[in-house]
Amino acid sequence: MHGWFSRFWAESRKWNRSYPPWFEEWIDAERQARVIRWWEPLLIPGLLQTPDYARALFLAWQRSEDADKIERDVAARIDRKRIFQPPDPATLIAVIDEGVMYRKIGDEKTMREQLEHLVETSMLPNISLHVVPAGIGAHTGLLGAFALADIEEGIPRVVYMENPDQGLTSGTPSVISKIAGMFERVRSEALPRGATHDLIRKAVSERWTP
Repeated sequence: MHGWFSRFWAESRKWNRSYPPWFEEWIDAERQARVIRWWEPLLIPGLLQTPDYARALFLAWQRSEDADKIERDVAARIDRKRIFQPPDPATLIAVIDEGVMYRKIGDEKTMREQLEHLVETSMLPNISLHVVPAGIGAHTGLLGAFALADIEEGIPRVVYMENPDQGLTSGTPSVISKIAGMFERVRSEALPRGATHDLIRKAVSERWTP
């Protein structure tokens, strides 16, 4: 799997790709960020998705059956992972809801490989993943997904928020302050790294392994 993934990534960088205009501002912030803090209540964060997981999402979202466009979208998403490469890799702190691990995107193999990829990737020193257990119940993060890009370490400069139509990128200090506070509250409900890995492995064995 990993050899294929590396070849896919290398090849994808040669493809013609673009992002929706409303997403370009966030992509610029992502490329400059020293630290990215990301909360997802419904899906695996885009920066941690495998090609098959991303492809299943684009297939569900596209209104046309343009296979080439879907592959360009997948390639563009995978290409964003370059921000984690040396010599100056960004840091990612991602928090997801436990339900994300049980939502079937693609087939069982896609989910199994995606969750295994999460564990492997979050072993890297610059990537930290935490899961909010379902038993926590209602919490502020259920209002929706968002991400913060800290251009200077410890100072959130840009925030990205999801909505049903298109994402919204903002540099308004009051908005950034509010979202940063929400992230810290959600993170405080999440499991530490080791317990998160154990929970993901449990989901793989109990739900996604034949």
